Amino acid sequence: MKPVSRGRPTRRPLPAARRHARGFTLIDVLVLIVLVGTVAGSFTVLFGKLSAQSSQALRDRQALAIAQALLAEVRSMPFTFCDAGDARALVATGAFAGGTGCASTVDALGPEAGETRYNAANRFDAVSDYQGLTLPGPGCPGGLCDIGGTQLNPAGGGLTGCQANVAMAAQAMTGIAATDANGRPQVLRVVVTVRCPGAGDIVLEGLKVRHAPNRI
Repeated sequence: MKPVSRGRPTRRPLPAARRHARGFTLIDVLVLIVLVGTVAGSFTVLFGKLSAQSSQALRDRQALAIAQALLAEVRSMPFTFCDAGDARALVATGAFAGGTGCASTVDALGPEAGETRYNAANRFDAVSDYQGLTLPGPGCPGGLCDIGGTQLNPAGGGLTGCQANVAMAAQAMTGIAATDANGRPQVLRVVVTVRCPGAGDIVLEGLKVRHAPNRI
């Protein structure tokens, strides 16, 4: 019997996947670090902008709510021939003094002496009293206040530095002249403006008609 010839064992080639599998090179790692840093930086800037926009939107909504509340407050007040404190306020037939009109004080734009928005003993009692109201102002030196004098924009809050004012003037509307025969307003256009640093003004307008001139 012939001896079996035993050759040297052959080496099988590695699969292609294993043959080409390699680790990251230093350049690969550096490129990856740069890419990750760039993406992270982009997200940081994006989230920063979104956060700032969100804060701005919140402040705008708060300022709008204050403007709406102030306009509603003004328009809820009586609009009469005479000042509410006049002896003939409930029975006067026109916005004039004497005779069948007011005893002495015809309603006029601007508050009567001593009246303020915050003084419960002598508070604004007519829509016309709000003409020229400015916040901050007397009775509310710190900023924006409600009718009770409570500050609505404390220092450090989103509305810090905001201001508000009320202006009004006679305004004609369909079927009603701006003023009556005595030259007194019988329709008022009320404009409320809230202004905050770094933001556009919020301006709301509304009309007030003298439909119940003896209701105080």
